[in-house]
Amino acid sequence: MSRAADSHGRAVPARETVLIVDDGELSAARMKAELKDDSRQVLVTHSAREALSLLPDLAPDLIVASLDLPDLPGLRLLDVLRERAPGVPVVAVVANPDMDLAVQAVRRGALDVLAHPIHRVRLAEAVHGALSEVRGNRELARAREQVRDRQGFGHMLTQSPRMLRVFDQIRAVASTDATVLIRGETGTGKELVSRAIHERSRRRDKPFISVNCGAFTESLLESELFGHEKGSFTGAGGRRRGVFEMADGGTLFLDELGETTLNVQVNLLRVLEEMRFRRVGGHELVKVDVRIIAATNVDLEAAVAEGRFRQDLFYRLNVFPLFLPPLRERPEDIPLLTRHFLEDAASEYGLEPPTLAPDAMQAILRYRWPGNVRQLRSLCERWVIVAAGRQITLDMLPPDMVGSRVVDGPTLLPVDDSLPLKAATERAVAQVERTYLQRLLERNRGHLGRTAQAAGITRRTLYTKMKLYGLDAADYRTR
Repeated sequence: MSRAADSHGRAVPARETVLIVDDGELSAARMKAELKDDSRQVLVTHSAREALSLLPDLAPDLIVASLDLPDLPGLRLLDVLRERAPGVPVVAVVANPDMDLAVQAVRRGALDVLAHPIHRVRLAEAVHGALSEVRGNRELARAREQVRDRQGFGHMLTQSPRMLRVFDQIRAVASTDATVLIRGETGTGKELVSRAIHERSRRRDKPFISVNCGAFTESLLESELFGHEKGSFTGAGGRRRGVFEMADGGTLFLDELGETTLNVQVNLLRVLEEMRFRRVGGHELVKVDVRIIAATNVDLEAAVAEGRFRQDLFYRLNVFPLFLPPLRERPEDIPLLTRHFLEDAASEYGLEPPTLAPDAMQAILRYRWPGNVRQLRSLCERWVIVAAGRQITLDMLPPDMVGSRVVDGPTLLPVDDSLPLKAATERAVAQVERTYLQRLLERNRGHLGRTAQAAGITRRTLYTKMKLYGLDAADYRTR
């Protein structure tokens, strides 16, 4: 399925193609009538030979195939389709299904198995699920390609305008030796950003050393940062280099810097100014050449005002600030990241990645994600383990996620104040329109005529907006 562009240059999905292979003229005609709509073309063939001859030029998005074809009956058809149309999902249809046949069909590549006569709701569910999977895979592949080719950040997947601006800032500062201060909530990817800066700097072939400043007591942190001499404290059996020495010539990432004590901050400021220090218990001055990247989720301005963080150190660190938005303020990234993490975890564990039921995805989108991307990745690993090769349903989500609703307050409608007023307003209006149409579709069970009437717009306008916001009436008809 290719993508065209509208009058504003925005990508618009082309019509999806479904190929029906069924020797029964009546049943094929019924399926075509059920599946055809303005966003989808449905083609019918009545033999395996005819279908196979069309595949090279047709490139269907989905194949609905009978396993009772006279010229290629049974599971052999699935084997041939897997070979001739790799990656194209197949929904198998069989007259007399049994459990063994269904299992074998799925193992041979069928995404779902339906029984003749086909129930219209069951057909709609199977086709919608298969095409949703196709769309999701394409969106994920396209996002990965765009990030890798145009931005060079293959390990940081995003479609968010705010994150893409962060990428631009990374590219701008990476070639310098400027100190960078990364701000953002826990789990937003601060270390990933610090590594991205290092990998694009002239120091890329030198060490990248990371230390979590909040994980140590004051005395242990000083030893971790600056090293120590033999006998400098109980248990110091020999000289030990600190992370400043280990990172010499490269980059030192100081995470959770806002958790350090004032005494440590004094020593850090001196090192940042002079790039030399003494090991704990030592007298020799050690000189280093280190690029500093610091990160914190603490409000440093408030900490300075309260006397918990030195103002001079704050100014020294805040040469080039980077702000990472929380996941709840980049909702366009949640489906992509979810699919990406599910595939990564499935690959790591040698399992089949699960899919997400539409209502489960809606709950995931509503959730506030206090742990941000790190929390999403952890949950995806859990879902792969408990639902490998199956569908993730609402009952598999954590209770607080299932019960989550959009709440009143500043997070109800995130406003990107880095955008010009017109662009920020257009984005906010789009969020309101999408939520409004979702609710009307739910109330009217996906009936487009009633939904359009309730919204006071034409069916054509409703259809255009649904396509723009990724809404599918079939999601609401089967609820």
